[in-house]
Amino acid sequence: MRSLKRYQTFFLLLFAVAGFAGLAFNAWVNPWRVIPSPLSSERMEPYRGIEKDWSRTCKAGLASSSAWDAGLFGSSRVDIGLNPQHPVFAGMKCGNFGLNAGLLAENEAMCRYFIEHQSPKLVVLAIDATDLTTPVAKTKQADFNRSPLAAESHTLEQELGRRAGISTLASSLTTATRMAKGELAEHTPQGFRREPEYPDGQALYFSTITAMARGHTANGKLDPAKMAMLEEIVARCREKGTRLVIFFMPNHGLFQLAFRELGDPDPYFQADRQALADLAARANAANPAGPPVEVWDFLDGHPLNTPPMPKEQKKGAHPAGWVDLFHVLPETGNHMLERLQGGGDYGELLAPDGVEARVARVKAQLEDYAARNPNDVAFLRKSLARFQSQSMK
Repeated sequence: MRSLKRYQTFFLLLFAVAGFAGLAFNAWVNPWRVIPSPLSSERMEPYRGIEKDWSRTCKAGLASSSAWDAGLFGSSRVDIGLNPQHPVFAGMKCGNFGLNAGLLAENEAMCRYFIEHQSPKLVVLAIDATDLTTPVAKTKQADFNRSPLAAESHTLEQELGRRAGISTLASSLTTATRMAKGELAEHTPQGFRREPEYPDGQALYFSTITAMARGHTANGKLDPAKMAMLEEIVARCREKGTRLVIFFMPNHGLFQLAFRELGDPDPYFQADRQALADLAARANAANPAGPPVEVWDFLDGHPLNTPPMPKEQKKGAHPAGWVDLFHVLPETGNHMLERLQGGGDYGELLAPDGVEARVARVKAQLEDYAARNPNDVAFLRKSLARFQSQSMK
């Protein structure tokens, strides 16, 4: 019996030592940046990644683990296209908190979490076309629900899991291995994706575009819950004295023309533009002395948005300045960021009484693009017909 007790004691001690070693290792590597520990290694920072299955947790950890002066928020269009180290942020520490496939419901939570942990000078919020008319999903992604962004995820079990769980340990090992090999993480320490992944041609995106256009037509109006989320972001920024800039994000001209081709009654998003312009005007009128709320509209037929499509639809082929019909490359995103200082001619500042004229200009720009690029329009119609026929089977 004594021998058995000694073995039991030995294994309990061994288990305790192993557990303590795992905790210390996680605290040192801190792969998701969620462990508030003085043991966290600064040398590890370039190798800490935004893990695919834990991206919301990783971006939340990034938002709370350091002092930030500015933040960029939105979907993968932000994650890929807006460089937080652009010269317009000189003198400010800026982070990219774009969430892959993140719509406004998640971005509002990310903004709220960021503002709760920081006192930023600037928040840039990117809104994607159709987001404001897409109802809030009844269920959020598992990645979001287990992240610090979800109110219900702050249980003791989940907090311990993020600090000492098997997934955290696996990420710690991956991060340490990257450092040993000298391989940088896919994202920079500011949360910006280093290299986009190019698709196998552009045609596959028309399935998503068709679904988005049908949803935009079927919903037909702005979602009240999402407009309330925008109001909440405005209120939080006003409370902190933060300048809020909203980007109505661009899509390639062919993406925009698809809504007209599919019979959308508002193919130029006049309702969305008007809502954003009115929101900014109300906020500025309510507090003229505070930092302004600005809405910059990049969804148009500007030359940066209408480069011709690649002649061959093969892997890596993409329009100049674009990853695909949805995502700008940083070279195009840089022109957007220049607008933060009033530079360049890309995009327009929206005002309530200027929306109708803005829509007329956008329509004319896109019609001009279509007239100059008949092969692109033929490709658009062929691709839409293919996915429409598939959806009817």
